[in-house]
Amino acid sequence: MSPLLLQFAKLDYNIVQSIYQEELKYSSRWWDRTVRGGRLSFARDRIVENYIWTVGTIFNPNSGYFRKVVTKVVALITLIDDVYDVYGTLEDLELFTQAIERWDLNRLDSLPEYMKMCFEPLYTFVSEVGSEIQNKSGHDITPHLKKAWTDQCKTYMIEARWYHSGYTPSLEEYLENAWISIGTSNILIHGYFLTQHGFKMRKTWFA
Repeated sequence: MSPLLLQFAKLDYNIVQSIYQEELKYSSRWWDRTVRGGRLSFARDRIVENYIWTVGTIFNPNSGYFRKVVTKVVALITLIDDVYDVYGTLEDLELFTQAIERWDLNRLDSLPEYMKMCFEPLYTFVSEVGSEIQNKSGHDITPHLKKAWTDQCKTYMIEARWYHSGYTPSLEEYLENAWISIGTSNILIHGYFLTQHGFKMRKTWFA
């Protein structure tokens, strides 16, 4: 191998590594403010894994904005999944799902404090991403993001009702719900709008 080529390869590796490290620092600080500082002790602390997963989906150095946003999506999916699967009572989960459907910060009085701590960062995240994308592209994607999160929480609610009632769904019934509850469609919707190709195709796909 050419010594010069090897030198450039090492330099490229170090540059890309430093970019990833800065992005991970950003994601960790956001997670600290969102969860660790919010006393949500039941939530899985997996922000590093969330970020590495995102790097695996799109690794080129100039896609940092995509990675930062999708890392938040994966982390919020994990957090809200823990609310439904681990911590929330069925009654509280019904209230939380209704709050997600209303999507109104001014109507959270009925929610327990820990659920407010989950809803508020989700609301802020969707508002910020929607505003940033609209400023960059001129497209209002916020309604699509809201629907993605509403659909996600509705499927979690269905699974919670199954669990609390002792109901075992058929395979067909389970898969009909799970293809959304697994979170992939939510991630793909965000990823779609974070790519230039997505903006070009939006009017055709969402007319």
